Parts: sequence; structure tokens; C-alpha cells
Amino acid sequence: MRILGQVCLLTAFVGSGFAAFACLAGAARQHRQMQRAGVWAAGISVLGLTIASAVLAWALIRKDFSFAYVAQYSSQLLPWYYSLSALWVGQSGSLLLWAWLLGALAVLFRWGPRSRGSVSPRPDSAPQPDAAACPARAVREPAFGILMGYLCFLTAVMVFAADPMEASLSTLRDGSGLSPLLQHPAMLIHPPVVFLGYALWTVPFALAAVAVAGGRLESDWIQQARPWALSAWAILGAGILLGADWAYEELGWGGYWAWDPVENGSLIPWLTGTALIHGFMAWQYGRVLKKTTIGLAVATFALCNFATFLTRSGVFSSLHAFSRSPIGWLFLALMIALAGAGVAALIWRRKLLSPERAMRSVLSREALVLLAVLALLLLAATALAGTLSTALSALIYGRAVMVGPAFYNGVLIPVGLTLLLTTALAPLLRWSRGPSVSQRKWLIGSSCAGGAAMIAAVLAGVRDPIAVGVAGLAALAVAAFAGAVLLDGTRREPVRTVRGLGQALRAGRRQYAGFVIHLGLMSLAVGVTGSSVGKREQGFQMTEGQTVEWAERSIHLARAGQRELPDKLAAEAVLEVSRGGRLEATLVPAQHYHKLQREWTTEVAIHPTWGGDFYTILHSGTPDGQLSLTFVENPLMRWLWMGGAIMALGTGLRLWPAGRQAPRPAVSGLAEGKWRNRQTEPRGAVPPPLSAKNSRHARSEARKSEI
Repeated sequence: MRILGQVCLLTAFVGSGFAAFACLAGAARQHRQMQRAGVWAAGISVLGLTIASAVLAWALIRKDFSFAYVAQYSSQLLPWYYSLSALWVGQSGSLLLWAWLLGALAVLFRWGPRSRGSVSPRPDSAPQPDAAACPARAVREPAFGILMGYLCFLTAVMVFAADPMEASLSTLRDGSGLSPLLQHPAMLIHPPVVFLGYALWTVPFALAAVAVAGGRLESDWIQQARPWALSAWAILGAGILLGADWAYEELGWGGYWAWDPVENGSLIPWLTGTALIHGFMAWQYGRVLKKTTIGLAVATFALCNFATFLTRSGVFSSLHAFSRSPIGWLFLALMIALAGAGVAALIWRRKLLSPERAMRSVLSREALVLLAVLALLLLAATALAGTLSTALSALIYGRAVMVGPAFYNGVLIPVGLTLLLTTALAPLLRWSRGPSVSQRKWLIGSSCAGGAAMIAAVLAGVRDPIAVGVAGLAALAVAAFAGAVLLDGTRREPVRTVRGLGQALRAGRRQYAGFVIHLGLMSLAVGVTGSSVGKREQGFQMTEGQTVEWAERSIHLARAGQRELPDKLAAEAVLEVSRGGRLEATLVPAQHYHKLQREWTTEVAIHPTWGGDFYTILHSGTPDGQLSLTFVENPLMRWLWMGGAIMALGTGLRLWPAGRQAPRPAVSGLAEGKWRNRQTEPRGAVPPPLSAKNSRHARSEARKSEI
């Protein structure tokens, strides 16, 4: 089995390298046979990676300790699902998973559904137009070659530096087993989701590289890149939240984000990717921020490689990091090369990337997007500086200097509030112009709603100014979203508002889905703010039968005991939590001693409600029966997780394919020319609330705004 896996890895390396060369050279010379050969080589490469991944997965499930990887990360006592999860826990296994995901996505990109380009072929055109007549194809073919080139890089790292099929040096009856901290349901899916996000970000980078290299800087490449970028953003964000959930439930410290270097490694490309998606919109609708968008496409992909450097170089100490290895430096070198090439490309194409028109109003969508992009880049730069501070200080001063949460919060709070403000106002602004009269009225009304929410928060006992501000911004966002929908609905059907609302929501589904994502971000911000500024915790020494009063709760230690399981010893405390004389929950925090690894882990118990989480931690016990416990109250935690779910819903609505349009009637002469001009405009180029611009009411409203 090992030999089969090694042969498949070598086949994938050679096949992906040839595919990259053949696809790029064939696209440059319009050589169809060479491109076809490259596509076949790519298919063989992906097939080889699939077989290699299956071999390692089967070895993990069967506990085949002749594989060094299996001996290091599995054991006889480990359940099969945690044995399978070891595939993405180790260094070489995670690289294999990443490469396989990238290969599968490259195949989907090459043969999957086509994004509609900005130019549609005429009905009487040839059945197989060449690249010049089909811009989408002209961009897709060389982009596929770039994907294969990166796949060749990943497989080369495995073949020459991190072989997942390496043989064990000695015959073992049992392995070292998986770290107890990683034996958690979130770890079954968190790493694959993050690696899938990294793989997805390769596609927008490849399309941007081809667009710049070929001078094809019309909006066609954006039409193709946006769905991939939005998918990458959503999946990487889901991976980050899954990691936060794992830290919250498994590490036993009462929090979910500690600004760990490896946590920051995945957050930074998510922030720049968020800016990239907004840059796409500014390019497509406002014809501005072109250089910024290209730079963000390169930077986001480069920062995914930087995150890999963080986990594999050994420079940074983290629970999430692998052991010291030269592999990380290969990814750092690739990141530096990408950064240099990106800067050179921007200088080379600076004239083609000039904005087509200037921003006409500070209250236009372009201005708001620019402010949001600057805020996101400042947050990313802060996270990057804090992450690198330890390594750079050790290199420069000879001693490591670690920055704490205060460093990050000093930037996060003011910049985050600015970002939330731009998010809240976006639905009531237009591209290239200031708000109309109706929009100004809704802006004033929405601001009043935000002010009322702030007053209500103060009356409810909220005293922290940040929490009050977030409450006001959340109310402003909800009111602005409602105002945008109502304005668009009344423009479409002034008499029957309900019918008009239905038409507006159906016609502008994808654009309103973006505003739903904004509402999800607001919910997440409410959860983060509540759990940060309202957190309370206190330690207690309790004996069996004792009751303490804390945080308007009565906590009774009903009993304490130990249980012996096949692979571990569990010490538990049974707590009965009451409020207002009524039993609210029975919680069982514990300490587990894992026999194979000879280490203790903390197993917390949580009672979640919409008001907040009651979080209990068992630390230790004494021979006389006293238990050391900590109780934590985390307000509004459910709003954080709900925000992630809302953003996932909005992303799904945005990516859901549009229904087929009815065929257009035949036209000729001047009418045909007008129809062709309309075809060349990007789909959805008129954002709400002006998506019904052809209606008489919308035209009259536009004239009023110009006056």
C-alpha cells in the first residue's frame, strides 16, 4: 500500500508539472492539442492524489503502523473517526489533503458550470469560438494552468520534504495516538474547512494573474472570480468560527479567541479577502479601485501561504502549530515571490488599471467601499504586526516580546466601529451618486432608530460606551435594510406595496443577500461585544453538598466522583444550577486523564441561553474532598454563533444560481444594436435600490435627485 501511495504521489507531481506547462504554453500559442494534453495530465494528477489520499486514510482506519504517519498520530484505542481525522492533523497529511482539495477544485473550475461572461456569442456564431471570440475561455484556460502550477508546488513539497507515505523505522503494536486536545467534534471538520478555504482562494488569484498578464482587464474575469471568492470567504470564515468553538469548549479558559499566531494566520487572509470582494463590486459598478483589487487578489493568496508558514516553520509557538520544519520557509519564499511579482504587475499595468471615473460624492457606495477596504486592511496589518512582533523582536533585540489583547483592541475597537458604520449605511446609498431624496429621509429615520436603540440600551443598564455604540449601529443596520427593501418595492409597484416588495426581493435576490450577510456581521459583532465587555468569572472552593450564590444563580454541588474508561480516567463534578427557585440545568464539568499520552485535559460544561452562556470549569480536587471550580458568565454568546449562521445563509442566497431567462424575440436593425449593447453590460450592474430603473417612477425619482 505504501508503494502504491508513493507512486501515485510521484505521478501527481510529474502530471501537475506537465499540465501547468502544457496549459500555459498552449493558451499562449493557441495550440489546442497541447492544451488537451495538459488537461489529460491534470486529470491523471488529480486521480493520483485521490488514490494516495485513500491509501493514507485506509491505513489510518486500519491502524497500519508500518506507516510512520499512522504510528505518530493513531493508536489502537482511538475511535475510527478520530483516526481518520488524523489525516489532516499532521504536517504531511494536511499537505496531502490541501493538494487533493486544490486538484478537485481545479477540475471543477475547468469542467464545471461556466460563469456568464460580459460578452455573449451571437446565435449565428461558430459552434466552437476561439479564445479571442470567447473572453471567458481565454481567461479560464491559462488560469487552469496556474492552478496546476501551484498543485505541482504542493506535491513537490510532499515528494521531497514531507512524505506522508514514509515507512516506520520499527515494527510497532501501537502508535502514539492523537493529542487529547484534538479529540473534539470540531476538529473533525475545522482543518478540512480551513484548507478548503485556502484552496478556493487560489482561483481568484489565478484569474487575476491571467487578466493582468494578458491585459484582459475588462469585467469578464471579475464575473468568473466573484463566486469563487465569495465561496472562499464563507468557507474560511466558517473554519475560523469552528476553530473558535473548539477553543471555547476544549481549552477550558472561558474564551474563544486569544490572538494566537496561528489563529491570526487564518484571520488575516479572511480580512483581505473581505476587502477583495468589495473591491470587485467597486470595479464592476463604480469602475474604481482597480489597482487595489488586483493587489488584494495577490495578497490574499500570498497570505494563505503565510498562514502555512506560521504553522510549519517552528518560529511561532502555538497549540495549532506543527513541529519545526524547513517546509514553512518554502511557503514564505513563495509568498515573497508573489508579493514582488504583484508589485511589478501593478507598475506594468498601471495605465490600464486607472479608474474610469472619479468619485462624485462622499455619500456614494464607492466612497463607503473605499473606507471599508481601508478599515479591513488596517485590521489585517494590525493582526500581522502583532503576529510577527514575537519573532522580529527576538531577531532584532535578542529577546521575544509578546503583545497582548490590549494591542489588538486599541485598533480593533475604533476601526471595527467604523467598519460597522459603513456596513449599516450601505443599503441606502447608490453607486456614482449621492443618496436620493427618499434615501436621505430613510437615512435620517434609520439614524433615529439607532439613537433610540442606544437610549434603550442605557435604560436597560448597559454602561459600556462600546456596547451602547454597537447596539445603535445594529439598529441602524436593520432599519437601513428595511428602508432599502421598501424603497425598491414602492418604486416597482407604488400602489400594491406587498406585491412590489415581493418583486423587489425576487429581482434583487443576490444584492439583498449581500445585505443579509451584513446583518449577520452585525449579529456577530453584538455577540463579540457582549461576551467581551460583560464577561464575569469567579473561582470557588466547594465540597459535596455545598451551595453558592453567584450571578443571580444558585449552584449546588450534588456529587463528585471518578469513572474509569478504556482509554482514560474521568473525574467529574455534578452541578445543579437554579435560578429563581427553579432548576435551570445540570452541568457536569470534568478532568480527563488520558492513559496513553499521560496528560490531563479540561472538559467544560456549558448552559447556553439567548441572554448568555453559563460556563463551568473543574480544575482540581484535594484529598479532603474540596474541588476547585471556576464559573464564567459570557453574555450574548448565541448572537455570535447566530451571526455566523446568518452570514452563511446570505452567502447561499447570493451563490444560488439564477433561473433560466426566457429566450429573447428576434430583432433586427437599430433594435438589434441596442440589444447587443445591453448584452455587453455586466449582469446586475445596477444595484438596489435602483434595480427598477426602467420604471416610470424610478426615472422621475432620478430626475428629482439630479435637481
